Amino acid sequence: MHPYIPHLLEDIAAGYQFEQPRSLPDQSFLDILEEIRKRVEEPGHSLGYYCGLSAENFPPCDQLLKKEMKLISSAVKKMMLSWNLKCDLPRKFPPELIYTFLIKTLEKRIDPEFGSLKVVNYCSMNPAVCLLKEYCTCKNIKPSGDSGFMKFEVQ
Repeated sequence: MHPYIPHLLEDIAAGYQFEQPRSLPDQSFLDILEEIRKRVEEPGHSLGYYCGLSAENFPPCDQLLKKEMKLISSAVKKMMLSWNLKCDLPRKFPPELIYTFLIKTLEKRIDPEFGSLKVVNYCSMNPAVCLLKEYCTCKNIKPSGDSGFMKFEVQ
């Protein structure tokens, strides 16, 4: 095992959110809706800011074994869930890509006080430019050309 891995796992464990999100103060319903709109449109900082991690903390894929990438990825996923954040990636995604996309998720802006689960999805729903490439399910979705509505047919 790479000697840096235990230290990185400790840093990831230290990045968990242990405090429960605060509830909104007593306000009128319209004020609460406005507060929610602001939080959704302009979240505070990146996940990395809140958990104390950045991409620079993670070794490049070519320096790690697949089992090390899986171990780190699992730890990062669990830490992200403590911040009400989940990264939606295909099941058959290679460990190198899972590792890479999870690290990229550290740059996503979040609002930890906004208590609902946020799912990060890297699929653009356009197979030609999808970041998930051949592993994404969007390549199986075909638009229908007979009306103004899009009809999805999954094969």
